[in-house]
Amino acid sequence: MHRFFAEWADGGAVLKPEEEKHALKVLRLSQGDMCQALIAGRIYDARIEETLPRVFLRVGKELPSTEPSVEATLYQGIPKGEKMDYIVQKCTEAGISRIVPVEFSRCVAKWEDRDAEKKQARFQRICDEAAKQSGRAKAPAIEKPVSLQKLCSLIETHDLCLLPWEEEHGHGIRACWSGHRNVGIVIGPEGGISPEEAETLARAGACPVTLGPRIFRTETAGLAALISLLTLSGDME
Repeated sequence: MHRFFAEWADGGAVLKPEEEKHALKVLRLSQGDMCQALIAGRIYDARIEETLPRVFLRVGKELPSTEPSVEATLYQGIPKGEKMDYIVQKCTEAGISRIVPVEFSRCVAKWEDRDAEKKQARFQRICDEAAKQSGRAKAPAIEKPVSLQKLCSLIETHDLCLLPWEEEHGHGIRACWSGHRNVGIVIGPEGGISPEEAETLARAGACPVTLGPRIFRTETAGLAALISLLTLSGDME
């Protein structure tokens, strides 16, 4: 079943403009075809009623939510190359709620001001497509990069902020999580988080944890931490 982001309008819903071309020109859907509409974080059965001047949907019953009970934000150290594509796509599939790039001292890649808006829009498109493919009700938000100082202030907005770090031993996610529903996950870049940065984050309230005896790459560490968290919360059942 094809899924599209839509918005309420005139007793039904209309596809968002960026979805209309895909529905009509690529998928060649037409009047009477069934689909699913993703509206304001909810999923509905829908039927295409009109295609001009807008794609208008007759909305049916609401479907069960696929969103996890834990609202998790990934604070991802900016990686090199196309690794961010993988991180954004796979963490969206798993159930992340928000992704915030972070400028750590060991980040090789930088988001220049002139490129930041373009990259943010590109990653948001990846999120949107991954959300639809995986059957989610909404796509995570991709935000602009933040500094370490800003990250420290954001830690206070969460019930719990996990800091997976290769230097932490014997203290895993299970030891920190006790039913928290608003959780941050901080992941370093390829070179990792420096001891000084880890200490700064811990003082700000982050909980250093291990992901086990094996060391994950930056593009898989956040996904591993997220799935571990959602498994503990019962969202993987």
